[in-house]
Amino acid sequence: MRYKYIFLGLIVGLAFVLRFVGISSYPAGFSADEVNQGYTAYSILKTGRDEWGELFPVAPRAYGDYRAPLYTYLTVPSVFLFGLNEFAVRFPNVLVGTIAILVLYLLSKELFKNFKNSEAISLLAASILAISPWHVGMSRGSFETNLPSLLIPLASLFFLKGLDKKKYMLASMICFGFSLFSYYSARLLLPFVLLAFYLLFVRPKFGVLQAVKKFKLSLIVFAIFAFLASYTMFFGAQTRIADVALFNSEAIFRTAADQKYQAVLLGLPDTIARLFSNKVFAVGEQIIKNYLGYFSIEFLFTQGAGEATYGLMPGRGLLHLIELPFLLFSIYSILQNKLYRDRRILFILVVIAMAPIPASLTASVGFAANRSALMIPWIHILAAYGAIALASKIKIKKIWIAFATFYVFATVLFLEDYFFHAPMQNSRQMSYGWKQMASYLDEVSDSYPQVIISRNLSEPQMFLAFYLKIDPRVVQKESQDWLRYQANGLKFVDQLGEYKIANFTIRNLDRNSDLRLDSALLVGKPEDFPHDIVPSYSVNYPDGQQAIIAVSTRAEYAKGN
Repeated sequence: MRYKYIFLGLIVGLAFVLRFVGISSYPAGFSADEVNQGYTAYSILKTGRDEWGELFPVAPRAYGDYRAPLYTYLTVPSVFLFGLNEFAVRFPNVLVGTIAILVLYLLSKELFKNFKNSEAISLLAASILAISPWHVGMSRGSFETNLPSLLIPLASLFFLKGLDKKKYMLASMICFGFSLFSYYSARLLLPFVLLAFYLLFVRPKFGVLQAVKKFKLSLIVFAIFAFLASYTMFFGAQTRIADVALFNSEAIFRTAADQKYQAVLLGLPDTIARLFSNKVFAVGEQIIKNYLGYFSIEFLFTQGAGEATYGLMPGRGLLHLIELPFLLFSIYSILQNKLYRDRRILFILVVIAMAPIPASLTASVGFAANRSALMIPWIHILAAYGAIALASKIKIKKIWIAFATFYVFATVLFLEDYFFHAPMQNSRQMSYGWKQMASYLDEVSDSYPQVIISRNLSEPQMFLAFYLKIDPRVVQKESQDWLRYQANGLKFVDQLGEYKIANFTIRNLDRNSDLRLDSALLVGKPEDFPHDIVPSYSVNYPDGQQAIIAVSTRAEYAKGN
């Protein structure tokens, strides 16, 4: 028994190391979302208000949309302890990702408590989650999606225990309640999870009336969370959902219109063409394609995420390839042994089946590994069960030594990719270079009567506020002018023609007239300037290409140009 806990401790320790080492620098860059999380927490810490002047917001405004608040508030004590920097903003997720390993172990024990190999399944589930490329990647940045990957399994663990001891049911409802404020995709998934719990566990054991009577306090607590979450939908969350929903995708609507036009052009009557080429059909078809795609080998094992914005690596699978046979054998074993009759096993399958629904309903670049991350814990439980089930069939030690060796090799290969190759991809999608440029601006900006920042840099006001640690009261005052974006029907702040923060002006750069300004400092992307310009300062991506440059129009610099 003692060795079991030692092994579990080593697993958790390994998980912490993989998630902690080098978090200030990897993933390379620091995205606009992360900067916004950090500065909002800093502003709340200093003034009790976010950068928009909202007192303790329950749906913090970002750049034009709204965030779930839980990660922001978890960041407040971290910023208090470590200051306003990348480490402080990312560190809460390191802890969340590490705790998730222990929770998965306990949840697996509860789900498989009637199996003779429950301990082996639980330890293996924790082990493969600890070294999962998907989970490690999501735990190393300030990515909200990692929170429900902890909270929903933890709530599920307490729920199963709460069927016999109602004090756990209260803890379950609190965790489910907090998950509503962790990530908007969790709000879409949670009703399905609760319905599955009700149909599989509550109704067969208690019935409706007895369950309400037994768990009255727990239901009241959850109802309070649900009411607050619903309230925030009326002034924030719905904007974010509307922005990413397939139902508002102009590209899909254009495709449907083009298909209808082609069909009519080739002789199909317009009325019939409308039946097969319309918005409803187009959206429904895309949802089905998206949903099935999230269970594909391409997404899970070969190509992975569609973008690097969340610190993951497009072109690399989210799971280790060795887990594919384990997952396939787990399905085979469940079907062969009719284990789907076991409500706990069926619950795992149901949650995995439901997990990609939020991602399937959204428009994104390729597969959205962040929105589908809700399946991470459950798919690793299934893989662990498949491995142990397969081990009971194949008892040749050399084969399992080979499997273990492959796992070690796969993990080393992932880490080599993550630290020595991924920065080439991540840096371009994660606003790399602002830390260095802000340090330069901190030194020289006061000596220039004008410092103009290009809008092409995407929401530069928050990078300046974060890295220069601009007083939140100054930002709160400036942000009242930024709200013009909303009055003008724009989606984001940086779509404004011109706006300011502190002594910085943000607008489009004119490569002709701005270079003739007297003693100005211009900051932008290389494409904002003539190709032969000589910058006074530049920051390069890890591959040596210029990321951000500063150009001085002072006479001494102009002569050099």
